[in-house]
Amino acid sequence: MKNENKDSAKRKKIEEKKEIRKYKHHKRFWKFIRVVAKPIIKMLFKFEYEIAPAIKGPYLVVSNHTTDLDPAFLGISFPPQMYFVASEHVYRSGILGVFLKWAFEPIAKIKGSSDAATVLKMLRYLRSGKNVCLFPEGNRSFNGKTGEIIEATGKLVKASNASLVTYKITGGYFTTPRWGKGIRKGKVTGKVVKVYSPEEIKKMEPEEVTALIKADLWENAYETQAKNPIKYKGKTLAESFETGYNVCPKCKTIDNITSKKNKIFCKNCGMETILDEYGYFPKDFDFKTVEDWDNFQEDFYKNLVSETKDTTDSLFFDTNVELWTFNENHIENSLGIGTFKMFTNRFVFETDSKFLELPLSEIPEISIHGKKTLIFTSSGNIHYELKSKNLINVRKYLYCFSALKNI
Repeated sequence: MKNENKDSAKRKKIEEKKEIRKYKHHKRFWKFIRVVAKPIIKMLFKFEYEIAPAIKGPYLVVSNHTTDLDPAFLGISFPPQMYFVASEHVYRSGILGVFLKWAFEPIAKIKGSSDAATVLKMLRYLRSGKNVCLFPEGNRSFNGKTGEIIEATGKLVKASNASLVTYKITGGYFTTPRWGKGIRKGKVTGKVVKVYSPEEIKKMEPEEVTALIKADLWENAYETQAKNPIKYKGKTLAESFETGYNVCPKCKTIDNITSKKNKIFCKNCGMETILDEYGYFPKDFDFKTVEDWDNFQEDFYKNLVSETKDTTDSLFFDTNVELWTFNENHIENSLGIGTFKMFTNRFVFETDSKFLELPLSEIPEISIHGKKTLIFTSSGNIHYELKSKNLINVRKYLYCFSALKNI
């Protein structure tokens, strides 16, 4: 027994030394990459920022999520190193994933699931004196508005016993809209909104903490644009618009929207419009903003769900798509290429040799990675990803799933 205890203590010390060496490496690389990245980010995005004030650590930074490079914006703004909570897919990104693990070791979060391991790792880091950054929306915005922030966020902040720092990014949506292609030349700004001490947080209820985070991070890109119009120049301002918006406002059909450069078309009725450098549609079009189209589309799918009583016919489907499973160890497995359908009570995936039925009642939530990858977890904690090489719209699944959950 004594020998076992000695061996256990020895292994623990070895692991602790490894953690210390790794942490020192991450801090050194943080300093290096800030110097290298700063001029590049400032040039590409015309990024204007304020250096974060000296904050008694450890601290948890929460920020709104507008671009894939939001971590770079925060990295420039915060001299002290911190760990980012990132989508698990970064570890399945080949050489890039290997580099990110070596350089930053993000805390992996599986989209479309409630990942308790992520929360535990965040708390462990914070309690050991490390700083952590979380994007509580969990997803970038398709319409320019800050997304939903779950109520459990306040509980996490209180459990951490760390300082809370709220950080806000503006201009990111128009620079790289989630549905878009390429970078528009405009302006992005970032700044600390407020710092809350552990003592202040202790006096609040979890729901109060969540409420102040929602208030501090709230951004509506079009409201900001209306107050201070900025041009966001580019040659492909509307390209891949259909990955976000696939219902035609004229003929009300699904998946007939297509785009090229600055133009948007409907293949069914011939509808045509453009998106200008300020992010607006022409005055004679049905909508003024992308947000308006978003509101129309959400209502359309709510009505579709409420009017569809028959469970034998699908709401819609995508062909030539590939369904994958993956696990917590980032190992993937393809289930083949086929047709994916949504009904009011189930998903169905069908190939020449496979038929898979997934009841919606066994799927707690679904999410989207990037523009067009659908992610969800079913009973048995099986994680799925629906992918396509084509420009498909998977937001329709999200709209209808949400509407069905609220019936």
